[in-house]
Amino acid sequence: MQQKTKRDLAYEEIKKLILSGKLSNDMSISENVLAKMLGMSRTPVRDALRRLEMDGFVRIIPSQGVVIREVSINEVKEIYDMRIALEEFVTKELADMLSDKDFSNLEKILKKQEEACKKKDAVAFHEEDRNFHDYLMRAYGNSMITDFIARLRDRIEGINIDMLKVPGNMGTFYAEHKRILEALRKGDGEAAAKEMDEHLKGGKMRLIVG
Repeated sequence: MQQKTKRDLAYEEIKKLILSGKLSNDMSISENVLAKMLGMSRTPVRDALRRLEMDGFVRIIPSQGVVIREVSINEVKEIYDMRIALEEFVTKELADMLSDKDFSNLEKILKKQEEACKKKDAVAFHEEDRNFHDYLMRAYGNSMITDFIARLRDRIEGINIDMLKVPGNMGTFYAEHKRILEALRKGDGEAAAKEMDEHLKGGKMRLIVG
């Protein structure tokens, strides 16, 4: 496995700080501040910020510093439109591809989601939500789709967790995941894709309405 560079590590750490809300627009953010926080030199931090700017997380303003980009309603719509198109396609294709081991692994993820739902733990639930969707994408085996969807999800991770804290939402999403899995178990790609469509469109609506 290729060893991560300092630039990669800086990118991951800064993104975590943004997604967790520990970096926000009400803070004075600069290369120097971030380098000190991460215990790195400015060079990998500067490179990481350029990449984060390309990915839509920050804006770099000359002579002013780094501004964290908030997620707009239009951006949410566009992200979910892309997810719906790709994840529906993948789900339909998976109908006759999954093994007994795959179904067992997916059931374990849903079990953890159920436990998080009972505990009203939105962070843990969201982690298993990602695991469920990521597992399906990896099972299909197209690394470009898997990586692209992961980047889309990263952009709205923070607001997704907030949305899951709304009463009833975790239970709804858990039930939708179960229906997706059941359709896949039956080998019904059309039904699985339809369930995925309703699941993602519901998530999109809840984020937009707030």
